Amino acid sequence: MNSDKKKPLISDSLATVESKGLGSADADNHNDRITRFGILKHRSKQQENFLWTLAKFKENYPKDIQDDESTKALKAAQKLQGCGNFLLFKNFYTIEQVKLVKFQVCNQHLLCPFCAAIRASRSVERYVKRVDQLLKENKKLKPVLITLTVKNGTDLKERFEHLTNSFKTLLSRRRDYLKKGRGFNQFCKIEGAFYSSEYTYNPKTKEWHPHIHIFGLIEQWIDQEELAETWHEITGDSYIVDVRRVKKEKGLGYAKGVSEVFKYALKFGDLSVENTWEAFKILKGKRLTGSFGLLHGVKLPENLADDVSSTEDLPYLEMLYKFVFAKKSYYDLVITRHVEPKSKDDEKDEAIASDIPARGCGARRGRKKQHWQVPPITRVRVRKRIRRWDGFMCVLHI
Repeated sequence: MNSDKKKPLISDSLATVESKGLGSADADNHNDRITRFGILKHRSKQQENFLWTLAKFKENYPKDIQDDESTKALKAAQKLQGCGNFLLFKNFYTIEQVKLVKFQVCNQHLLCPFCAAIRASRSVERYVKRVDQLLKENKKLKPVLITLTVKNGTDLKERFEHLTNSFKTLLSRRRDYLKKGRGFNQFCKIEGAFYSSEYTYNPKTKEWHPHIHIFGLIEQWIDQEELAETWHEITGDSYIVDVRRVKKEKGLGYAKGVSEVFKYALKFGDLSVENTWEAFKILKGKRLTGSFGLLHGVKLPENLADDVSSTEDLPYLEMLYKFVFAKKSYYDLVITRHVEPKSKDDEKDEAIASDIPARGCGARRGRKKQHWQVPPITRVRVRKRIRRWDGFMCVLHI
């Protein structure tokens, strides 16, 4: 286990989020999607195993350091332990779509690649729709991808604050120009954008490389040299700026450019589990994404599962996958069940039956007992019965 936790998965497997992979409901891509989920969950399990080693109190540490470090690691490990263990899919075979409908997440996207990938995939879907809508409404708008960097450093917290404060200054200058008409710079040409910050690590120099990716919509082309001068004036240590046009790809549209922004904030494939944990403690709770202008106000769905509202009347195969942790981890299909949609007549019969009072042997009359009147042992039994799924005990949360 020790040798496994030291070696992160290759960057190609984890560094990018493809909208056609994690977020696709096409039946042809289902196997690829399951394979990617297995890779992501494997890395998450590696991180969890490392955190369990930190959760043990060490006699050589002072008591205050012991408690703080051990408690944080224990809580994070417990959340990772239940994340993505089971995946419930519905295979709508009549329309050749397989949709992920139930799963448990830990919502630690800076620590868990599985949660980061799901979150990024949903972000790409929402913003691609918004970008397509704006480009149809205004033919003059052109999508661009902008990258802003600051000088590398060994102190991640200091570099994060420097990058964040510099970018806030750039945004405030754009805001002042739009409201007061003063202080124009090339960044003011952006009509709307969304952005995210990313932090990579160089093990040779032991330095962090912070930068911001911006997907923007412009009518007039941005002069890269002038923007670099403005950025260097603000940061005092960096003039590296990149501006490039985003091309529309067949079958994907602008999804590839959008996904470039919503890559992981931390490249798990290039980080050891130790560095990932240190970065998590520093960046947890910090705002790493945002939007402004025409692209402001795009909200992500609270439910990260696939949308099945348009397929309620279709038959499907219910497929339950269980994660198997091994040298090459994978998701194993453990249960398959065929489900036919209920007809309106069946729903009416169920509604009528529920209104008819119970009769016969063992039937109780009168009011239903309140929850405080039911013994605790009975409540536990009922709760377990509700969570039972075809004789297989599992907990599935959205």
